Parts: sequence; structure tokens; C-alpha cells
Amino acid sequence: MFLASKEPGELLGEADHLRGNCLMRLGMYADAASAYADALQDTSYGKQGALLTNQGKALSAAGDLNGAVQAFSAATRDASYATPYKAYLGLGNALLTLGNVTDAGVAFRAAAIDGTNPAPASALSSLGSCFLQLGRPADAIEAYRTALDYVGPHDDTRSINAGLGESLVADGKIADAIDAFQSATADGLYELTPSQQAAFDSARETVSSQSAIASTQAGEVAFDTGADPLDPLGKSGNFMPDPSDTGFFTLSESEMIQQDKKDMKVRRKHRHTGLKVFLVILIILLLAAGGLGFAYTRGFGFPSQQDAVNGLFQAVTDGSDTAAYLSPSLSDDAKSAIVSSIPSGATVTISAMDQNMTTSTAKVTAQLSKGATIVYQVEFDRSSNHIGWTVKSLSADFGTAGTGGSATGEATVSSDDSNAPDSSTGESSDASTDENQGSSDSTSEQSSDTDSEASSTTDSAQ
Repeated sequence: MFLASKEPGELLGEADHLRGNCLMRLGMYADAASAYADALQDTSYGKQGALLTNQGKALSAAGDLNGAVQAFSAATRDASYATPYKAYLGLGNALLTLGNVTDAGVAFRAAAIDGTNPAPASALSSLGSCFLQLGRPADAIEAYRTALDYVGPHDDTRSINAGLGESLVADGKIADAIDAFQSATADGLYELTPSQQAAFDSARETVSSQSAIASTQAGEVAFDTGADPLDPLGKSGNFMPDPSDTGFFTLSESEMIQQDKKDMKVRRKHRHTGLKVFLVILIILLLAAGGLGFAYTRGFGFPSQQDAVNGLFQAVTDGSDTAAYLSPSLSDDAKSAIVSSIPSGATVTISAMDQNMTTSTAKVTAQLSKGATIVYQVEFDRSSNHIGWTVKSLSADFGTAGTGGSATGEATVSSDDSNAPDSSTGESSDASTDENQGSSDSTSEQSSDTDSEASSTTDSAQ
């Protein structure tokens, strides 16, 4: 079909290339080689390296090894050929079949070190075979072991191990050779080549003979009555204990007992070290837990009462959420009532507190932004996590006098007004003045007005 796609004598490299591929699949190798030769005549088609490599494979299959060598060699000289390792592999196999082991090894080495070769294990294994045939077993061993390092999913490790075993026997490394042969035949399916089987049998015979000789020598030594029973071969040297070094043979029975007791004490000490460390850690944990428990029963928590009341007043000032600082047992109306009674911008300080494990009561002084002060009675209870504190109730303490305050039952307010009277007496200051009695009466009236204004200020602040 591809031949019919062109006129007689027409150069059409692509058609001849595809025709050659088809003929290779059909096993018509001589015709395939001729088709690749026709494709090579079309210089405009290019792909010289690939065509020459395919032609070399066809000629090798057809039995023309010399023609294959020429084709493969020409392919390796094509600088544009993307995968030259294929030509080197074909060239090496053809040369090895012709008996040119040295040049075959050179070709296999070039294929192995080609950077485009994704699986160099096959070329390395063939290189090892060449080294072995050239009488260089040490180089063959290195090649086979490198092949095992680069083995891929399509490489036969059994074949590589068999070649390695044969090389190890040739190099006199019998034990390693037996291991390699056993790895090659472990599955019971791989069949060694005649030369490999002969090497394997030779290695096993060598090991058997060495074992027999060693057993015979051991038997002869056993009946040598003149030998030292502690050192029959006389080769132990410094490994035997010397009395002057150890003192073992010079100790009395009592001294040996004492020494044994000391050794037992040292062993017990080392044996109990882990237990002691565990007990120390356990005691530290128990002390820490006890300290935390005692602090909890004494009313300590996180956040503390001061943190809770500070956070509540600051949240009111910032206009942020206050739920975190109020007791979870309060209703929404109760929470709203507490929040609405707190003046914005106040700074609070706990001046006195009675606390226990679950509840606390505190006297809190609030410093208003204008300078006045309000005293609150605040009750706390534990938060939802039972660790920190939250505000349960807050009310103004009308029975406690603040700075310049009044004990008349109204909220206490302290003013920075220098004319403010002494609220405990409702009368003007006793400081000496040059003013007359009428002036004192006027001052008393002014004091009453001031108390009234302070009371109004407190009411509006609340």
C-alpha cells in the first residue's frame, strides 16, 4: 500500500520509512532493509539516524552482521539523532556476535553513559559480559553492580545477578558469588547458562571442601592433649584474662562476696533511676494541682474579679459586647439593667472584697470622667467554665460617704469645687474668716445648693 502511494522512481522518504516498519513486523527483514535504504535516498525527509538504526536492526535480523555494523556506525555519526544509545546497543550486539568483544564493549559503554538512555542497566550488563570475556573480572563485577543500581521495571535482575555471580567466581570471591547465584535462582524459574551453572557448581564445591578441611582440623586439635584447653590454638593473646590485670584469681571468698554486694547495689541504683524520675515528676504535678486547688477555694480565678469589673466598665465605654463579663445565670433584662446603670468613661478600683470559692462581694469605687466618684456594691460568681469570675449584680452604695459626700441617703458624689462644704455637718467650714454671721448663713445656703447639685449629678450619672 505504501509502495503504491508513490510513482516509480519517486523519492518519498516517509512512505518508505513506514513501509520498512511494516515489513519488520511481518518478519520480512531483507525487504525492510531495502525499504529503509530507499527512504535514506530522500535527503529532504531527514531522520538519517533513525533510518540507519532501523536498517541495522533489519540487516542483523536478516543475518548480514557486517552490513548491520556499517548501518549502526553511520547512525552514531548523525549529530541530529535524538537517541544515539539505540544505535550503540545495536552496534555492540552485532560486534559481539562477530566476536569483536573489545569494540563491542566500547559500544555498550557509549550506550550506558548516553544521557538520553532512560534504562542503562541493559547496556551495563552487556558491558560486564564483555569485561568477563576479556579476562577482567574485577571490571565486570563493577559493571554488573552498577547495573543493579540502575535497574528499571523492564530489566531482568536475575540475569544481572547470574552474570555477577560468574564474575565473582572468576575473581575468587566465592561466598559473594554464591549469594549472587542464589538471588538469580530464588524464584526457581530462571535458568543459568552453561557457563554460569558451571561457575555456580564450582563455587559450591569449593565451599564444601573448605568446610570439610576446617572440620578435620578441629577434630585433630581436640585430641591434642598437649594443648592449653583455654587456648587450644595459642592465638587468643590479650583476649585471655591475666591475674595481674583483673585480680580475679587473687580475691578471697569474703572479698568476692563484698565485691558482689557492691555490684548489686550499683545495678539496683541504675535500675531504680527511671522510677525516681517518674516519682519526682508525679510529686511536682501533685503539688501544682494542690496549689491550684487551694487558690481556687480561696477565690482566685482567671479572669479575676478586678479583671471582670474592669472589662465590664470598659466594654460600656467602648460600646462593645458585655456578655463575657456578666454572669450566665442572669436574664437578658437583668443584664440590660446592669449595663444601663454604668456611667461611660469611668475607671474602677476594688477597695475591699470578701471572696470564697464560688461567690465574691466587693466594694468598687468608680472615678467618673468629670472627677466625681461613685461607690458600688458588686457581687461576683463563677463564669461558665468555673475558672474565672463574672459580675452578678451591681448597685450604688448610698450608705457610704465618699470624698466630700453626704450621709443623707443620697448617692455620694465628690466635686472638685473648692466652695464645696463639709457634707458630714451640712455647715460651712470652721476655718477662720473675716466674714460676719450673715456671710456664714449665706455660705450654709450655698452648701445646701451644692449638695442638691451633687445629688442631681449622681442621679443623672446613674
